Amino acid sequence: MSEVVEAKPTKIPMSFMTVGGAMLIAGGALAAMGLGGGFNVETLASSFMFAATFWIMLTIGCLGLMLLFHITRGRWGTPLLRIFEAGASWINLLFCFGLVMVASTVFKEPLYHVWLHPAEGDMLVLNKKEYLNYNFFMVRQVIYFALFIGMSLLLSTWTVKEEKTGNKSWSDKRNNLAAPGMVLFFLLFTFFITDFLMSVDPHWYSTVWGFLFAIGGALTAMAFATMIVVSQKDKSPYAGKIDNLMTKDFGNLLLMLTMLWAYLSFSQLLIIWSGNLKEFIPYYLKRLVGNFSLIGGSLVIGQFFGPFLLLLSPRLKRTSWLLIPTAMIILMMRVVDMYWLVMPYFRENVTFAPADFGFLLLFGGIWMLIFSVGLRRAPLVVLAHPYQAHGSTELEEAHV
Repeated sequence: MSEVVEAKPTKIPMSFMTVGGAMLIAGGALAAMGLGGGFNVETLASSFMFAATFWIMLTIGCLGLMLLFHITRGRWGTPLLRIFEAGASWINLLFCFGLVMVASTVFKEPLYHVWLHPAEGDMLVLNKKEYLNYNFFMVRQVIYFALFIGMSLLLSTWTVKEEKTGNKSWSDKRNNLAAPGMVLFFLLFTFFITDFLMSVDPHWYSTVWGFLFAIGGALTAMAFATMIVVSQKDKSPYAGKIDNLMTKDFGNLLLMLTMLWAYLSFSQLLIIWSGNLKEFIPYYLKRLVGNFSLIGGSLVIGQFFGPFLLLLSPRLKRTSWLLIPTAMIILMMRVVDMYWLVMPYFRENVTFAPADFGFLLLFGGIWMLIFSVGLRRAPLVVLAHPYQAHGSTELEEAHV
């Protein structure tokens, strides 16, 4: 008889704890270098906003994909759900809320000076004073994150309860919450990102801003989760549960989100550019003139055309050593995209300060440590799912 070789157990929770610690140390050192000239909110605001936006987008992206999985109940989500739950855990969402509070208090003057102290005769800002006032702004942030945390807690708690009790009614509850929850999610997120980032320049607005950032966050989260589970697919508990059909689903989701991001980005540019209104054009002039145009060009290639052409290949989506680098490229370009979106609000040319990387790594280190703890909360592969009752071979044959 042939011996059955047991798959080695994955060590991703411990790995992320190690990575988080390393990022925390490196980020702290770089942030300290950025503080060499003293704590200056004017110079540090841009670095803080860039780093905070990236990690908030990843967290909210995980929450959006949690909702999507519970709506569709797709087989693709069985190995990914724990990644999304740990990424959008109530502690990580609370950490993101803390970042928003720091931006809204410590850095409020350089970030929101235009509407905090509107110039006399600036009717575009003055007409928004009922909405853009500081006390109401702070109340809204509390409401947004209270609802985000509530959705995350309910969904993750009900999943664990089904695993413990075997009661399938918890699955129906998740599905019934997730469907209207997705609508609420997009509304909340649109208001949040409008308040948090768009209001830095209250003269400008875009109707697709919320959807653009929501899709961007989901793309970040999907690339992050794909890298993790595909790299560990031969280790327990993923071994035998992630087949070629599932990695193809991961690739298709990445392709769909990439195309949506490109469509929304181009639509926003086309409509604003063709409108040629003086209130809107400066937003793109800052990003398409000078050194920032090079970053914009790199996004066209590295965030759209490159991943789009790669992910069209069925072979790539079935091959781990090709899919993982593609997901890595997407994740790196998401960082570049955040830089391109945030920094032109504060800088006329592309410059890199130690605090840019310092805050990015520092916040990332804290996020990774929280994430590693969240991964230990429950089994890495969701047991409360109908597809767990079927073998991979049967599913492959059914698809054929």
